[in-house]
Amino acid sequence: MAKRAVRLALLAALLAALAAPGATAERQTIGYIENVRIHPGGIAFRAKIDTGALTSSLHVSDLVEFQRDSKSWLRFTVANKAGTAHTIELPVARIANVKRAGTAIQERYVVKLGICLGRVFVETDVNLSDREGMNYQMLIGRRVLGDRFLIDVSKKDLTAPECPQEPKTVVPKK
Repeated sequence: MAKRAVRLALLAALLAALAAPGATAERQTIGYIENVRIHPGGIAFRAKIDTGALTSSLHVSDLVEFQRDSKSWLRFTVANKAGTAHTIELPVARIANVKRAGTAIQERYVVKLGICLGRVFVETDVNLSDREGMNYQMLIGRRVLGDRFLIDVSKKDLTAPECPQEPKTVVPKK
């Protein structure tokens, strides 16, 4: 009986701490569509928040694999709908098998990118894809979302990318 009372007291204390004012203040509320910025490059994109995807995905063009220091690297171009473009070179983190509904499994390169969403900056795996014809050039998956955000699926554009720890980059003009 004493063990049960201790467990109930611990559970009550945990619930009280979670219900305390400000307990969710660390979590920023975002909508189902948000503006994000990626690094390297510092380019902003409209991104769809995709809780069904583990890994984020980014539309790239001119994808070329090459060797540097006996390791596989990728050179690719990212361009947002405003026409800002940047060529990025990064090492291959891994190759992922991606299954989309109604399609065969695709192999996609994965790189580590920095993403600024709201006030949160995260370095994470991002798979590179041809998203030509899709409404959004970037999908933000659960690796970025984690327990950092609350998502209001009835809203969009609740934040702007304003990360204090975000790298400062100058994007060359094209």
